Amino acid sequence: MFKNSLNCRVLSLKDNKIWSCKGILKGGLMLEYFDMSGWTCTQLSMNFLYGFPNLKTLKASGSLLGQGFENTANAGSFLSKTLRIRDINLSSNKITTVPIGFFMHKFEQLSSLNMSHNNLTIFPKFHSSVKTLIVIDLTFNSITHFVDTDIDQIEKLGEVDLLLKGNPFQCSCKTVQFLKWLSKSKQVLDILSVKCVTDTASRTFMFEIISDLKQFEISCRTKFWLPFAVSLTSIIILAMILIVIFFRYKYAFEYFLLRLKMNMKNYQDLRQEYTYDAFISYSHTDVEWVKQFHDKLSSMGFELCLDAKDFIAGNSIAENVINAIDSSRKVIFIIIF
Repeated sequence: MFKNSLNCRVLSLKDNKIWSCKGILKGGLMLEYFDMSGWTCTQLSMNFLYGFPNLKTLKASGSLLGQGFENTANAGSFLSKTLRIRDINLSSNKITTVPIGFFMHKFEQLSSLNMSHNNLTIFPKFHSSVKTLIVIDLTFNSITHFVDTDIDQIEKLGEVDLLLKGNPFQCSCKTVQFLKWLSKSKQVLDILSVKCVTDTASRTFMFEIISDLKQFEISCRTKFWLPFAVSLTSIIILAMILIVIFFRYKYAFEYFLLRLKMNMKNYQDLRQEYTYDAFISYSHTDVEWVKQFHDKLSSMGFELCLDAKDFIAGNSIAENVINAIDSSRKVIFIIIF
């Protein structure tokens, strides 16, 4: 609380480590300039600045606000009562993420924002009514590129100038849309000093990339289509080899699949379903040889059907042959030249 300070317009308490950011500052209704740089704001009250409704310039550089934001619920309300503010300096505060809603207030005259030397990775979000911003300093943060939502936010702010050097920007095929926007935009004041890292891990000035962006895009397409074409060709060649192998060993594959299918279905030997293992069909001029053949297979445990011993008397030859084939697992045709 500041007593007898109703007419005070400028207050500088920078580099004073005894000050913290807890509680509410009161007694500064007319205060327009407040410098709290170097404070220890690891603990933060969201209504800390409620007593400065006419504040126009806030300097809070190096005050550890990044930790304060992380340790404070509803830190997005920190500036909600300073809607007439013009200049904000939050540099060197180790801020990694801007609290939700922090700049989503209807600032009437906000013209300058300094968030340099922090650890931001994305562009801050502002209320749609904010159209007075002249410059935003985001130098020396951790921004690699702007996504579409970031670019939309920048364009909605109007003709705001940006300072971006010192960020680890990426000039890669994944950030082509960002590079396209940079090539058309005139809002980055320090573009000649901005560097980026390429796909080959080399650092170069970004203006060198965007000055020949068409060639860069062509190289990106080549990097995409060449591996794709090689992969597709390899797949086609492999498919052709497999087709040739399949047709060359077609019956071996069919036999393997049949055996696999039989095992999966607990296949039972067909011998249990037939009376004979085989029916022997032959010419009676070869009867002596057939008899020897029959005896040989019978000695091996095969049950064979022969017309001489198994045909039923009284049935026609055609009927006996049909019954023999139906009762046999296989049919053996013997032809001797």
